[in-house]
Amino acid sequence: MFTLALRKKFIAHHHAATEPDAEHPMRSHLYLLEVMLESEELDSQGMVLDLEALETELDDILSLYRYQNLNETEAFQGRIPTLETFARVLGDAIDESLYAPNLTAISVRLWRDEETWALYDIEK
Repeated sequence: MFTLALRKKFIAHHHAATEPDAEHPMRSHLYLLEVMLESEELDSQGMVLDLEALETELDDILSLYRYQNLNETEAFQGRIPTLETFARVLGDAIDESLYAPNLTAISVRLWRDEETWALYDIEK
């Protein structure tokens, strides 16, 4: 089994209600996204996936959320952007954007701070 991983930091904002108020003020986080790709076999070039291609895909996905109010993004219309739902949104977007037929699993760990994270796993 092979695992390829990449980390990306980004800042995003959110509030924990449908509208910000005194009990649910706007919050900003420096998120750390960890993406782990698993494969039982390497491709013809000896890779799980081209690292540059993975980095480009992650940058494209994160551009939708970087420095944004998550509540106002299309992905969170009608729902609150919890850490768990944000990990799922990112994981599903990564899964949809990558072409890597040898992948057996994708794991997305999203850190909100140094102590708190959510993990979303996709089995292929």
